[in-house]
Amino acid sequence: MTRLTARPSFLHRRRRGALTLVEIVMALAIFALVITGALGSLLQTRRSAAINVTQNCALTIVQGYIEQIKNLPLQSFVNANTTDLMNNPNLTVSYTLPTIKDSSNVTIQLKTTPSSVAASTLTGATAGTTPTGVVDNLQTFDMDSRATPGTESWSTVWPGANSTLTPYPTTTPGKTDLRMNFWVQITDLTPSASPKCKAYGILIVYTWQYRDGKNIRYMMDSVRAIRSAVQTF
Repeated sequence: MTRLTARPSFLHRRRRGALTLVEIVMALAIFALVITGALGSLLQTRRSAAINVTQNCALTIVQGYIEQIKNLPLQSFVNANTTDLMNNPNLTVSYTLPTIKDSSNVTIQLKTTPSSVAASTLTGATAGTTPTGVVDNLQTFDMDSRATPGTESWSTVWPGANSTLTPYPTTTPGKTDLRMNFWVQITDLTPSASPKCKAYGILIVYTWQYRDGKNIRYMMDSVRAIRSAVQTF
């Protein structure tokens, strides 16, 4: 009879507990994939948050302009909707608005676009460009106290702006500033049937710029309001 000799049990335990080189490489590859996905998700979340902050800042600024325009005398809206203005696309009416910018009291001029320019032309335009007959209102706003030093030229920042109707602003945008362009339109909404009450529509189409890594991108939106003879707040 042949006797079978059993191997020591510790040899089996050692063999089962060891990892081969292939297993180590596969484990490292899986770990790298998990880390890469987690980092990508964090970067995407940070990017989305930065875009949302910029979007909310731009909307807040435009809503402030809307409120200031609504508080203008009604005669200002009458002058902004005259026949001469409607027939001449190069004629603009400007208003000086008292605002607070960068903790200082400043005045910003908003120029109305003629009512002959359809609202669909404005709202349907491509962000970062300017429709024909529209006056650009380029402005820069400080968003970050840790702003990167240095400035950029408007011709580089906003190459699609229409400089034939109004020159570029004298203020130079900072590298991390919020840069915006406003188009303002005043439209007579007074009903033809009695009883009549003077009412004017206010449309502000605005484009803002943000940095997506090294890329500069533009986004666009619009805000509407009504100013009537019975002033509302």
